[in-house]
Amino acid sequence: MISPEQYELFLNNVLKQIDCDWVIIGGSLLALLKATDRATTDIDICALSELTNERRLQLMKIAQDSGLSIEAINPAADFFLRQIPNWKESLVLFKNGTNGNLYRPSLALYIRLKLNRGSESDLADCVSFLKWHDQNSIKYDGNELLEILERYAPAKIQDLKILISS
Repeated sequence: MISPEQYELFLNNVLKQIDCDWVIIGGSLLALLKATDRATTDIDICALSELTNERRLQLMKIAQDSGLSIEAINPAADFFLRQIPNWKESLVLFKNGTNGNLYRPSLALYIRLKLNRGSESDLADCVSFLKWHDQNSIKYDGNELLEILERYAPAKIQDLKILISS
C-alpha cells in the first residue's frame, strides 16, 4: 500500500524533475485528499500532453527513488481519461510545481471516469469524493451530476443520487 507520505514525495519529485503538467485521478486522488481510508497500490497520474516513453520511464525512476515499485504507475488511467471528450476543461489546479503543475478532476469529471468502469469500489470512491466536496464547501452542479449518473449508470447510482439531492 502507498502511504500519503510516499504520494507526496513522489508527486513533489515529479513536479520538480519533469517538465510537464499532470492530472491525478482515481483512488490516488482520494488518498492525497484524505477523503477515504481505502488504501491504494498504484498511482493514477496522467500527463496533460502526450505521455511519451521518456516521461513514462522518468515516472518509473521517480517512483523507484520514492520507495515505490515501478509497477505503481498505472498506465490504464491515461486510457480512461482520454475517452472523455473535453476532459481538460474540467480540471482544477491542485498543486504548483517547479517544472509543472498538478491538477485534479472536477467532481463531474471524476464521476464520469469512475462510472466508465463502475465497480463497487469506483462507486464508493464517487461517494467519498462527493462527501469531500460537501465537507470542504466546494460547490458543484447537482443537476449536471444527476444527468451524468442517469446517462452512465442508472442502475448503480442510488447512493449518489440521494447524496446529491440532499
